[in-house]
Amino acid sequence: MNYPVVNAYFDALTDLFLENSYPSDAIFNVDETGFALGTTLPSKVLIKRGDTTAFKKISGRQEWITAVECIGASGVALPPLLIFKAKHTNTAWIPPSTPENQKFSTSNSGWTSDNHGYEWLTTLFEPETRRNDGKRRLLLLDGHGSHLTARFIAFCLDKNIDLVCLPPHTSHLLQPLDVGVFSPVKRALSSEIEKLFRLDTRRIPRIEWTEAYITARARAFTSRNIESSFRASGIYPLSPITILSTLRMPTSTPPTTPPPITTPRDLDRSLLDSSPPEGTELREATSLVNRIVRSSTLETPVKRYIERSGAAFERTTSENALLRKEIAEYRELSRVRKERKNGKRVAIKGKFVFNTKEILEVVEKAEVEASKRKVKKRRTTKAINPEIEEEQEEDNEENTSESESDCIVVVSRRSN
Repeated sequence: MNYPVVNAYFDALTDLFLENSYPSDAIFNVDETGFALGTTLPSKVLIKRGDTTAFKKISGRQEWITAVECIGASGVALPPLLIFKAKHTNTAWIPPSTPENQKFSTSNSGWTSDNHGYEWLTTLFEPETRRNDGKRRLLLLDGHGSHLTARFIAFCLDKNIDLVCLPPHTSHLLQPLDVGVFSPVKRALSSEIEKLFRLDTRRIPRIEWTEAYITARARAFTSRNIESSFRASGIYPLSPITILSTLRMPTSTPPTTPPPITTPRDLDRSLLDSSPPEGTELREATSLVNRIVRSSTLETPVKRYIERSGAAFERTTSENALLRKEIAEYRELSRVRKERKNGKRVAIKGKFVFNTKEILEVVEKAEVEASKRKVKKRRTTKAINPEIEEEQEEDNEENTSESESDCIVVVSRRSN
């Protein structure tokens, strides 16, 4: 919580007390609280020994009911305003034992509105707290929109009502209703509703809920609870130290200059210049960085992040090295295959075993004769001559064995 904001709030409150000297019966606090019809607080029940779970039935249909409550530092509680979710108020919701000065209203959602806030101020608060001694009244409220309308503030100015708006997010400490009244009334109401659930878990009629709220309210809105709530919130008697002592006072810390960033001497700087880094250098540098991080004052998640980043970088570097090696080997294989010459098919009568020298001589002789035939008219003859056929080597891995690679196929043909 913001200490300066709460301190400024009590400073303004102290000025008002010094100027007006409010008596206890002129200090009030108003707030709204909501109830889901058919919902109860967690409770303790007796179950069979050995059972690990217990279930509680609640009403399947729920709706919202808002209660506008106001208490005074003298220990009094003003009549409540109950707002039901409906278009018009129904007399069937009001028990016969309801006090005559209690107020009822409706809204489309069951929540309060600007109109409800103004009607409560003019028809309930002002008549119930009107003074004849000319003393001003103090009304503490939170920042709800229904409290800060123009006509709400104008009416308070006209009737000598001083408004004090609590700082944001401080209701649990500074608002008496939240400090010691609303919690007891909700516990008491939950106890009354559970009595009804033991008999029937269907939707609770509104008149029964109203009766339960009136009973619970009488148990919680006691003079003792109300007075202790104002005392615990530091309102009456006015005691700012009651709240400020529970807050942490801001301390001004002198500006500190961050220590200079130093690089360990044993860190190999060649890693900063090598691209890509070598595996050995990378592992040594990563291990050194991890040792420095573990001994530092960084938070544990940051240390883990740095270590995992180093491990991921090592893994990525290794994978890249493997990929580069595979790519280089593939490129070399492709180059060799492109430079390989086409094979010659040789056919010579009556011979099918050759040595390398004989094959080269036959091929050379056949190429010379083939070049001579290009300038002469081709003649058909039945004589068997060595025939050389150009044939592109097939790239078929399934029909190629190791003995067939880089070889010349020799075929022997018989004459007709």
